[in-house]
Amino acid sequence: MNCRTSVGYTASSLQGSMEALRSVNAVTHFTHYTVGHAHLGFYGFLSFVLFGAIYFILPRLADWEWPSVRLISLHFWLAAAGITVYFVSMTVGGWLQGLALLDADTPFMDIVRLTLPYLEARSLGGALMTLGHLVFAAHFFLALSHQGRALRGAAVFRPRILGERGATP
Repeated sequence: MNCRTSVGYTASSLQGSMEALRSVNAVTHFTHYTVGHAHLGFYGFLSFVLFGAIYFILPRLADWEWPSVRLISLHFWLAAAGITVYFVSMTVGGWLQGLALLDADTPFMDIVRLTLPYLEARSLGGALMTLGHLVFAAHFFLALSHQGRALRGAAVFRPRILGERGATP
């Protein structure tokens, strides 16, 4: 597991611990806040672990390198930006939604209108993640159709630097 995946797990765990506090839960329960939390844990952690496993395993199963390191990087950054936009928008929008729901004088349709910009941001985040998945799928099929070069040893996603453990001159 790399540092980026650990960040998703840690952030999800911290947010989940905060949600367990009665004062926080009174605001966030039944709001978009919990949706953001669930997606951070599932997408921000689990899916990144699974994609990492596929990037590691496929070259060994197919005996063929991934065709493009840049496409791997593009997939990562689209997915990372997407889940960040998604999570932040749902967290902030859900918190504001929860505060508004606690005010008995606020009409429900005003609360709905309050959340619309955050739901639009959520759609943007989802679109970025979807675009990342399309990049991954195309790259996956390119690798299976043996585009690129044959596997020569372990698949490496960055050049080794002399002096690094295990590097050979």
